[in-house]
Amino acid sequence: VPMKLLKLTLLGLVCGLGLLPWTASAHKAVLRAGSGPLVNSGFDSGFDTVRGVKGVLVEEDIAKPISSVRGGSAGGGVPIGALAIVGGFLAHLTLGTLYCWGNFQSYLPPSMKYFAGSDGVGTPDSLYVIPIAMIFMCLGMPMSAFFQARMGLPLSMLFGSLLMSSGVFMSSYATTLAQFIFPYCILFGTGVGLAYTAPIVAGWKHFPSRRGLVSGCILGGFGSGGFLFNLVGSSIANPESLALDPATKLFPDAVYANFPTMLRKLAVIYASMQLVGAAMLKFAGLPEAAVATKKGGAKAGVGKYPTLGSAVFSKPFLLLWCCIVLSATAGLNTASVYKMYGNQFPTLKSDAYLAMVGGVGSIANGMGRTGWGILQDKLGFRKLFTVLTITQAIAMMGYRFTVGSRGLFTATTMVLFLCLGGNFAMAPGACGKLFGAEVGPRVFAVLFSAFATAAIGGSFLNKALMGAGFDSIFKVMAVLSVFAGGLVSTLGDV
Repeated sequence: VPMKLLKLTLLGLVCGLGLLPWTASAHKAVLRAGSGPLVNSGFDSGFDTVRGVKGVLVEEDIAKPISSVRGGSAGGGVPIGALAIVGGFLAHLTLGTLYCWGNFQSYLPPSMKYFAGSDGVGTPDSLYVIPIAMIFMCLGMPMSAFFQARMGLPLSMLFGSLLMSSGVFMSSYATTLAQFIFPYCILFGTGVGLAYTAPIVAGWKHFPSRRGLVSGCILGGFGSGGFLFNLVGSSIANPESLALDPATKLFPDAVYANFPTMLRKLAVIYASMQLVGAAMLKFAGLPEAAVATKKGGAKAGVGKYPTLGSAVFSKPFLLLWCCIVLSATAGLNTASVYKMYGNQFPTLKSDAYLAMVGGVGSIANGMGRTGWGILQDKLGFRKLFTVLTITQAIAMMGYRFTVGSRGLFTATTMVLFLCLGGNFAMAPGACGKLFGAEVGPRVFAVLFSAFATAAIGGSFLNKALMGAGFDSIFKVMAVLSVFAGGLVSTLGDV
């Protein structure tokens, strides 16, 4: 019954959030104002152009006041730019299902866990799925600027999102790990990269003084998606919460048989939410000042580094990149192996429990990003990042002492996911502060390679140190976090 309620809630969320923009379009509403230039978000659809930033909604001959219009608000209402944030959050809920792989790979048929098929032994090759996907996510991000310039922010986000969903759907027909890699890693990762920054760019244009908050709110969806879809995916693949066989360490065949069905159903849900998110981003449009800049007005936010090249080859970028690599490795590693680690201990060994741990960890990852963003606006990147790395190092060192208690293991995993979310949430704002609002988003697209490097490095560390046990791996992660905290002190006042 709880899972049925969750699915109904998800359906209601999609339908409800999609109601506003599509209703406005269907009723052919227009925005009128006494004066002001036309504001256009870069599309030719009927509700894309408004006149000015103050006005009323007129439907037929009846004038009705509205709470806000693009680029501002009327009568003290909520700015319509908030729609861009909500739409971005909704799309990022699906993009963030990358983190579900730590849970989903347990349902992957045994013959698909190794490139060698059923003959594979040792640490599963399926651990490479997240790192490979992140590599292509990094390749897709720099291309996002090209698509945003030619398609506009909403359509570029939709294009990337649907590419990701199609990859999930296609991967359900794979019968080997090599076949699975192309759609689930390459298409999935590239699609996420293409869609990732569009809503952040839109949000920054609406709220230029609250970049940390905007990034945190939107990227909160990226982290929270793991919680929601871990539960949905587990309810499809393992509806009876069947446990691993103590001798073979395998699920019953019925669980593995459900794996393709799980991917197909999830792909349909993802695509539905992405369509709604893109519609909301489209309806929000761009504020007047941002459109004026786009059409040749004065450039805002261009500082010491006027071009992408000058920023990427600067000392601040190199320091920031190294800080992210050293710090993010711990959280990304936790997202990949927490379930494998927990299954080693009788106290923690339960598929339903460990799926729940991944879910609440994703809540901490996602919802915590908004908090990190708010604190970054107040404290700055350097101070807050130092707090994050110290907290992360303590949690990594203490992880091995929590395996005798479900409560402690859950709490520590949540802390590590929370710190992972902080790395993702603070990086865009740091780029905006260091390199300006104009160049900053493009710099972040390159900086994201640090997260891919951290994911790949963590996977190689797992392989190299697995013989010494997880405890040794966690100690190394803690040391890397301490180095990151020390390195950020050289970044200056950010």
